[in-house]
Amino acid sequence: MIKSLFPLPIAIVPRLDITGGQAVEDGPAPFRLPISDFRLLPRASRLLILPPFLLLALSLPAQPSLYMPREFLQAVENGARTLTGQPGPNYWQNRADYRIDALVKPAERRIDGRATITYTNHSPDTLWALNLKLIQNVHLLQARKASYVDPAFYTQGISLSNVRVDETAVDWNNGAIFQSEDPTNAWLSLPEPLLPGADVRVELEWNYQLQTSRREHREGMVDESALFAGYWYPRIAVYDEISGWDRIPHNIQTEFYGDFNDYDVTIRVPKGFAVWATGELQNGEEVLSPLTLERFLQSKESDIIVHIITKETLAAGQAVRPAEELAWHFTAENVTDFAFGASDHFLWDAGSIVVDSTTGRRASVQAAYPPETRDFDEVARIAREIIGYFSAEKPGIPYPYPTMTIFNGHGQMEFPMMVNDVDMYTMDDTKALTAHEIAHTYFPFLTGTNESAYAWMDEGWATLLEYFACTELYTLENPEQSIYPGYYLRNYVGIKGAEVDVPMLTPSHQLLAPAYQLNSYGKPAAAYLSLYHLLLEYYFLECVQEYVERWRGKHPQPFDFFFTISECSGEDLDWFWQRWFMEFHTMDLALVSYRQEDGALFVTVRNEGGLPLPIPLEVELEDGSSRHFRFNPVLWKEGDEIELEVPVEGKMRSIYLRWEDFRDVDPSDDRLKKK
Repeated sequence: MIKSLFPLPIAIVPRLDITGGQAVEDGPAPFRLPISDFRLLPRASRLLILPPFLLLALSLPAQPSLYMPREFLQAVENGARTLTGQPGPNYWQNRADYRIDALVKPAERRIDGRATITYTNHSPDTLWALNLKLIQNVHLLQARKASYVDPAFYTQGISLSNVRVDETAVDWNNGAIFQSEDPTNAWLSLPEPLLPGADVRVELEWNYQLQTSRREHREGMVDESALFAGYWYPRIAVYDEISGWDRIPHNIQTEFYGDFNDYDVTIRVPKGFAVWATGELQNGEEVLSPLTLERFLQSKESDIIVHIITKETLAAGQAVRPAEELAWHFTAENVTDFAFGASDHFLWDAGSIVVDSTTGRRASVQAAYPPETRDFDEVARIAREIIGYFSAEKPGIPYPYPTMTIFNGHGQMEFPMMVNDVDMYTMDDTKALTAHEIAHTYFPFLTGTNESAYAWMDEGWATLLEYFACTELYTLENPEQSIYPGYYLRNYVGIKGAEVDVPMLTPSHQLLAPAYQLNSYGKPAAAYLSLYHLLLEYYFLECVQEYVERWRGKHPQPFDFFFTISECSGEDLDWFWQRWFMEFHTMDLALVSYRQEDGALFVTVRNEGGLPLPIPLEVELEDGSSRHFRFNPVLWKEGDEIELEVPVEGKMRSIYLRWEDFRDVDPSDDRLKKK
């Protein structure tokens, strides 16, 4: 809900708040026009609605038309995508149904599995082979890696056997895959071509050993009798109309791209082990003790956190059923992956929260952790608060899944309905990390972006939503150390013009640290926040919600996002996308000069770096007071230098750029003092 359409002090262009500034006690009366009336004005008339204190002195021509790659234009021509950001009438995507039975052997650090996968080809193409993602092969000594790993990270990879396609045995050579240029991708030849609209049934078995490194890796052994299984089964890669088969190698740094599939998974564990997983537990009465089952069912309707498995429960042997082997059965629909954690000594907390006020739908929020935790006894509560915030405030989209479990492993990694998080040393970091990983629910799991190629399409959003949650839901003690901008842009100041500041549209898998981190996290978060200030909160959220709704359960490309926001906002934002995502620019504004005439203050600002940032102007007056203004980034649409008329009364002592939610790589030119 908008409390004030145009905050103080203000200047207006079409549907945009030029300052987005904070109200000040002695500011001028607000310049308002009701939205309903404003939208009815002709576009040319809207441009004339400017308050008298705004002056633009512009020097550069408008940006050229937005660059688009050949493959996207081809998809538009084929009717799969559109230039308005909506899926085209001929949009398609493939999918699969996975039925998996896994045997977990913690003492041997081993998982054995067998699966039946029914894969449906909705594409217009005939497929002669399937590409399997074998992510566990990144643990092979010879597999390429983007960063250092310790010796405990290495294993013998994942071995497949008894591979059958439509009941026909298929030759499979694990050794050849291990020695290939990229063992994380492997072709599965089909005995018969897979025609458009047809499906194929793949049966296979596999086994692998879990790695034991504790260097904050995404999956593996947590301790002697606890583990987190991620990327633990052979998965059929995405085949789309943009790139064909996703063959991007996994190199530890790159993340993932998955089709929306259904999962029916049985996980068999030794006596005393509990399991937490993607999806919903289907047989709680068969695996949980009567006491823990009662607490678990209670937690699903409870607004307070219920302690399901406690130290006392474990000591009394009442956590799970006393069978020698327990088969935990989970199902999940329309998700891009499946992960699970298991332990015989973890505690279990859970509660629930209404995530959709219109239907009353609740989501179960859980945490699993060892008794000696530093912070995880608070994580279920924190996760519940954050899910409530994301559902009702920003992005204002109801949490879409029935569960969320935060598992205390050695990672900082998201999965559908699951998070593998390491212990943090401060509650600031615990809140920030929990918010960041839960935010991935929306990007890339609800909107199935290609993380491997465009990490900024999910990590940038997770960074921004983390920032919103941790500044609006909490008051952190040291936000500069934990969240955007301080944490994510901590190495940015002072690297003006550095080669790491490449265009964000550069495919993420082609980048290494530190360019990967900057262009996946902090820089895209800055771009989205600049867009937030450009559109105003109401329109920003409206357009983000429209983007998610259009691409819910689908695979958006960068231009689907660009075109959706432009169409939803009613503004030509090509210049904004061009500068933020496609060109070499940096964050660098400079105060050039000022003049005072007839009681008015005029300030000239130059955009040295080229990125369209808000202008956060602080004016200190001789009487000791100060006034703060934030001018909208739309001012940079037509040029790189502007003169602003600033509505202040009294004599000026100094003017400076007060950076709070952005960074300037060269702060030496951010202040002007009275002459």
